[in-house]
Amino acid sequence: GTTTVNVTYAASGDLTEVNHVHFRLDTNPEVMDLSFDGVYQFTNVPASSHLLTGYLARADHSKIVGSDDSVSFTTTVPDVTPPTVSIIAPAASSTISGVVTVTASSTDDGGVLGVQFLLDGANLGAEDTTAPYAVSWNTATALNGLHTLTARARDTAGNTSTSSPVTVTVNNASSNIPFTKVII
Repeated sequence: GTTTVNVTYAASGDLTEVNHVHFRLDTNPEVMDLSFDGVYQFTNVPASSHLLTGYLARADHSKIVGSDDSVSFTTTVPDVTPPTVSIIAPAASSTISGVVTVTASSTDDGGVLGVQFLLDGANLGAEDTTAPYAVSWNTATALNGLHTLTARARDTAGNTSTSSPVTVTVNNASSNIPFTKVII
């Protein structure tokens, strides 16, 4: 990946002979800032360590002795790639009851900070910040019928992604105990 580097510079002292500035980034050819406005931009700079050198120049491009300066810096490309996440269990279209463990798998090139499970779009428990990512779900807290589970992963750069939904059927036996009224 590459990035843009914005250079700001200032010149002081006797500037009567100064016309512009010359820059060299690493071993690339010299470039000139003929506007001499204190800013210059390099584009498509690879992510790595760099050395920027520069000097003041006269109109004929001759170097003004003693005006050399340099700075070392490192560029990085921001992480804009979200993590991947998918629900492993329970299986899609399965019928479940009682207490089940909902598990997900998540990976990211920069690292996964956590996975938040969602039941019908609402948080199911707290975000799990350590793999393997899982949450215990007491299905008795949900009505019998179809429910949708998803998992949302968050990486170290703050990128998020949500898994494909997994639809399950909750089928808990009725807790109503039938009784017979005895008439005496």
